[in-house]
Amino acid sequence: MSADPIAALESLGYTGREAAFLYLVAAHSGYFLRRQFDYFTDRNKGALVMRFLRKAYTAGHVEVLDYGQGWHVYHLAARTIYRLMGDVESQNRRRKGDAQIRARLMVLDYVLEQDGDRYLESEADKARFFIDSRGIAPKIATTDQGRLHPLLASMPIAIADPGSPRLSLVRFAFIDEGMTTTEKFLRFLSVADALLRAVGNFDMVYVSNSDSNFSDAEMAFRRQFLSPGVQEPSLFDAAWRQRSPADSVPLRAQFSTLLLRSSFPKLRRNAQGVLSGVHI
Repeated sequence: MSADPIAALESLGYTGREAAFLYLVAAHSGYFLRRQFDYFTDRNKGALVMRFLRKAYTAGHVEVLDYGQGWHVYHLAARTIYRLMGDVESQNRRRKGDAQIRARLMVLDYVLEQDGDRYLESEADKARFFIDSRGIAPKIATTDQGRLHPLLASMPIAIADPGSPRLSLVRFAFIDEGMTTTEKFLRFLSVADALLRAVGNFDMVYVSNSDSNFSDAEMAFRRQFLSPGVQEPSLFDAAWRQRSPADSVPLRAQFSTLLLRSSFPKLRRNAQGVLSGVHI
C-alpha cells in the first residue's frame, strides 16, 4: 500500500473528503450509492455529490449501473485506484452479480455506521492477523491454497483493541443481503468454526435490513458456541492441538444483530448493464 493512500488519491484531483471516501469504498466494498457519499460527508444531496460523481466518471474510475426507478449503483473499478491502494488484484474491482452487489453496498453501510472500529482491510491483512498476531495455525486460518475462505475474505472484520491484538475482542460482521433462510449463515459457521474457536474472544454481528432471520441465526449460533458441553472442532484437529495453553484465548463467543434501516435498489439489472453515456 502507498505510504499515504488518501494523499495518493488526492493527487488524482480528488478533495481530501472525496479521497477518504474512495479509500473506504476500495477497501471494503467496491460499490457505492449517492446517499452513502452524502452520509460520509454529512451533506444533503446536491452539488457536492454531483461534482464528485462527474469527476470520478469522467476520469474513468467508476462504472455506473442503472437499476431503474432512479437508482444508480457506482462501481469503483479502475485499476489505478487499487494500485494506489496497494491491492491491484482486489476482488472489489471485479464485476459482481446482483446479490453480491447488494451485499457489498450493505458492507459499506455497516462500515460507515461503525466508523470507530479498526478494520482489517484486505485479505492479506486478515491472514496476517490470524496467523501472526493471534498465533493461529495456517491450516486453520487458510485453505490448502493459502487463501482465506471467500466468505471471510469479503467479511468486515475489526479489532476492538488494536493495542492488544493477541487478546482483543474480534468483531465479525455477517451480511444477510436479503436471504429467505439462514442456510448461508449455517454454512459460514461450519466453514469458520475452527477459526472462530481459535480466535476465542469474538463477537458475531448478524447484519441485515430485515430482522426476519435474526432469531433463527441467534439460535444456530447459540447451539454451536454457547450450548453446555460444546465440543472442540474435529476440523483441523491436529493443528488445533498444536496450540499451547499460553497461545490460546479462552472462548468468549458473543452474538449481536444490526438492522440497517437504509434503502437499497431492487438489484435487477436492465439489459444495458453498465451505462456508457449516463447523465450523472
